[in-house]
Amino acid sequence: MPYTVIASAVRVPWHSHHGGYDRLLDYLPEAKRITAPRGITGQKIATAAHHWLRRRCPLPFYPAEHFATDARVLVGRGPAHILYGDEQFWFSRHRPGPTAVTYHQPPAHLARFMQATDWRRLAAHASQIIAVAPDQLAFFANHLSEERVHLIPHGIDTAAFTPAGVPETGGRPMLLTVGWWLRDWDVLDMVHDRLHRRYGNDIEMVVITRQADRRTWHPAVRVLEGISELTLTQLYRQATAVFLPLTDATANNALLEALACGTPVVATDTGGISYYTGHGSASLLTPPGDAAAAAEAVETLLGELGTAAHAARRAAARERAGLFAWPRIADQVRSVYRLLEDER
Repeated sequence: MPYTVIASAVRVPWHSHHGGYDRLLDYLPEAKRITAPRGITGQKIATAAHHWLRRRCPLPFYPAEHFATDARVLVGRGPAHILYGDEQFWFSRHRPGPTAVTYHQPPAHLARFMQATDWRRLAAHASQIIAVAPDQLAFFANHLSEERVHLIPHGIDTAAFTPAGVPETGGRPMLLTVGWWLRDWDVLDMVHDRLHRRYGNDIEMVVITRQADRRTWHPAVRVLEGISELTLTQLYRQATAVFLPLTDATANNALLEALACGTPVVATDTGGISYYTGHGSASLLTPPGDAAAAAEAVETLLGELGTAAHAARRAAARERAGLFAWPRIADQVRSVYRLLEDER
């Protein structure tokens, strides 16, 4: 009998086609997808119900589409997997069947969603919880037994995000930054300013973000938004280094995509980042808020372009990404599904 798996009806808009967590379902053919109604009538009913019930849900992001999937999984009696518990597991907590829930936000953000008493009430309805970073384990261990909380990392499509050889040394080195959520813009600005003052236009600085028009960028930076996945992948491949200054994190799509493309990363050592980067040569981690350390790390990678050290880092990056290839992750998720089956 197939497992029932809930997935967002609309792809998370800031993820690439092959980068979101719902990509997991492509490697779980035994799972049945549940999506929001596609017909006009069904959408109108879901929107009207969401209008009246939204105020009873404490989740900060709970749009009509996610309410609709939440409502549809509510009535199912078989095993279910809520892929985005942060924004889809509320009314469905009352469902009669066993439920696994994956959470993606850092503990500090989860704590702001609801009071601890509300979390205990909600967590009690989840048969199994999947955490994507080690620091989430302690948060959920405060609300339910440890054997019901599983650390299973986020995956990456290593067939879609691939290296394309070592970048040519004739062009300008490129420093690429991707994303918007929990980014440390102050550190980014300071690093951009230091690089431009030292190297001028000899270094290309590119940012891909959803917040292109929401802040002021360094005038030497090329800011892109709404690009295709093909363009995104090409930029990862062309980049000498990917720079990810962060204020917090669990998994990070940009980090995994960069590693899969064989591009070394400079990232803030916060949350679950070191869990994904490991301690090899693929990444250089710097303390939170330390712009000077971040700039030095970036300059180290830029200075290695065209050397054997840079080629070794690129190989290490691709090798590290292989640990998080979706087939591996899907097998780990299946172990949780078997626990759900045992509860039937």
